[in-house]
Amino acid sequence: MPGPLPDPNARRRNKRKPGTPLPLDGPVGPTPKCPYELGRPGKKWWKWAWKLPQAAAWDDGSIYFIARRAQLEDDQAALDFDDYTELTDLLAGADDEAVHRVEWALSTLKRAAGGKRAIEKEMREMDNKLGLNPKALADLRWTLEVPGEDEPKSRKANAGGSVTRLRAVDAA
Repeated sequence: MPGPLPDPNARRRNKRKPGTPLPLDGPVGPTPKCPYELGRPGKKWWKWAWKLPQAAAWDDGSIYFIARRAQLEDDQAALDFDDYTELTDLLAGADDEAVHRVEWALSTLKRAAGGKRAIEKEMREMDNKLGLNPKALADLRWTLEVPGEDEPKSRKANAGGSVTRLRAVDAA
């Protein structure tokens, strides 16, 4: 792990270069076509992801990686189906609490047996590589820039080179 982001106001000769600035509005241009066939959840995620600022830093070579991440949305949605029509017939005379407990137990077993945890783990790992969470942004040294602002406000305030110090006692 590369460590914390450098302080933009640091006064040192060997100052590290700042992170890669990403446009807050996201990339310019149309959304690329997905190389894989996607279902509704995957298409929705694909459109959402290409509107993010991080998409401006993704290169052409990572399009298949991003498409695989969209496919995971389809895989997760396929595991989330709820077909309890036969269950309600089976538990026709039971009270609502018993039906709810059986539904909860079945959905928990379905998640464990269906590999949902493995899919979620793979999604988290891919999100980290794509910079889709704050920690990943910091690890990749990506920063979000406000349109029309060339340098941070803290640098503009101290552009004259003078050092402002607080005083505990009035000078008068």
